Amino acid sequence: MVLATLLSVCTLTPGAGAADPPPDSLYRLHATLTTHKAQTIGFDTNRGHPALVSMFYGSCPAACPMLITAMQVYESHLDEASRARLHVLMVSFDAAHDTPQQLERLAQLHRADPSRWTFTNAPERDARRIAALLGISYRRVGNGEYDHSLVITLLDTEGRVLARTTKLVGDDDFQMRLKAATAGP
Repeated sequence: MVLATLLSVCTLTPGAGAADPPPDSLYRLHATLTTHKAQTIGFDTNRGHPALVSMFYGSCPAACPMLITAMQVYESHLDEASRARLHVLMVSFDAAHDTPQQLERLAQLHRADPSRWTFTNAPERDARRIAALLGISYRRVGNGEYDHSLVITLLDTEGRVLARTTKLVGDDDFQMRLKAATAGP
């Protein structure tokens, strides 16, 4: 019920058509993101692929690097073909500091596979809407730092939530759902 309400408030996608995502899809959210390659994309950029999605900020001293590493660990348990199907979207809620150049530096620092990982920032309004849909809370606490929750969300190919975890390690149920979502046809 909460998801449906949020989607109805946040959706800017006009009308229903064959190309529209399903009613329970997070991809119904119209949000603009800027990538680490300075490209403008929509929140639905990974439509057609199972995807992991989370939010972060680049100057985070500890939690966000651990979050990125945790996502890499979860994907490392997949076979090569399953890993190739999986895409990862990282959305920064600190667009003022996480410029495309900074995001590119982070992608390289974490050795994120550029064919599957996309580091982005979002304007404040869009970041807040994405955070609400993902169940992530954040607030600026000073000195350029944020207090924020750590949530990894697994989406199916149409943007429907398959699983969420707040565990950076050892969530066997999440890993099982990730394997099922990325299994071959």
